[in-house]
Amino acid sequence: MNKEIALQQFGLTYAEVRVYVTLLQIGDATASDIAKRTGANRTFTYDRLKKLSESGLVSFIIKDNKKYFKAAPPSQLLSLLKEREEQIKEILPELEQLKKEQEKGPEVEVYSTTKGVQTALNLMLKEKKLIYLHGSLSLFQEKMSTYFTIWNSRRIKEKIKMKILSSEDVILEHTETDLLLDEEKLVTSTFAFGEYVLTIMWGDLPIGILIKSKEIAENTVAFFNTVWNRPVKIYLGVTGIQRAFRELIQDTKEFTGFGYSKQLSDVYTVEFSNKWHEERISKGVTTRIIAFDEKETRIYFEPRIKEKKKFSVHFLSKELQGPACITLSDKMVATFVYTEKKFHVIVNKNKETVAVYKKYFEELWKKAKV
Repeated sequence: MNKEIALQQFGLTYAEVRVYVTLLQIGDATASDIAKRTGANRTFTYDRLKKLSESGLVSFIIKDNKKYFKAAPPSQLLSLLKEREEQIKEILPELEQLKKEQEKGPEVEVYSTTKGVQTALNLMLKEKKLIYLHGSLSLFQEKMSTYFTIWNSRRIKEKIKMKILSSEDVILEHTETDLLLDEEKLVTSTFAFGEYVLTIMWGDLPIGILIKSKEIAENTVAFFNTVWNRPVKIYLGVTGIQRAFRELIQDTKEFTGFGYSKQLSDVYTVEFSNKWHEERISKGVTTRIIAFDEKETRIYFEPRIKEKKKFSVHFLSKELQGPACITLSDKMVATFVYTEKKFHVIVNKNKETVAVYKKYFEELWKKAKV
């Protein structure tokens, strides 16, 4: 290596290197002599000599009232280097304490092609962790129909469970679903699994943003859980009514309710009712309901009482039952409100509320007649 470059790496400036090397070559010399040899002015040279003296690389003696400078032996460079090393070692523990470990930021990848999004979705199958989906599943099915079928089959085969928060009525194997309101409908899909969060925007070409961050994934799941199984929810439309009826026969021994009428049956349809009864019977759920004591309602229910197993219907005047249909399972109460223009269901999973309505139902049941 070039000696000038090596000395500069040691920490000397180019001018200081020239002064030191010149002194090694000519021996003792005055500042004027050195200035002439290096081509620099005397004041500048004197300043460089002062710096070198402070570093221990130059010393001086007085002869005939003149100051003569002398270069320290080159071996002094190693001594100085060793001295610097010892000084650094001495303060190293203190420096280490001051050092703040730099936090690793989240890893973010963007996929702007269908193949790229498929790669991100395949990561869920590789991780084999519980999948939390908030948003649209139907758009996933629609935009990637063939791939979705393959992906979902592999998920089922690997027994990877999903929890789905969506405004869409979703029924898939190895999934739990909770319905969002129509006002909460999303055209994106956000998947959280393990340390990953994947958000897909479903346009003509889907775009996926994959984030690897334990903190972000945990926050996403925490938000998901605040929405999941809210004590009170509102379902809208005929689909919402049918959804509530299906939920009411999950994990319950008995289905009870009052305020039933032919008018309500026209909303949820006889076809749906027949399928619902099949599911109810297969689950062993006993049913007791109180219907309006009116001609058209009796005509509707009387033959069905004979057809359906574990199905009892008593009748009571509309005035004693109220304007809404109240239906109960062991864990929830659903209030069906239906008018000519709008249908909606208020679902409440508060234990105290369920207990109060159960007690009220039993009082009405005693008053009702066959």
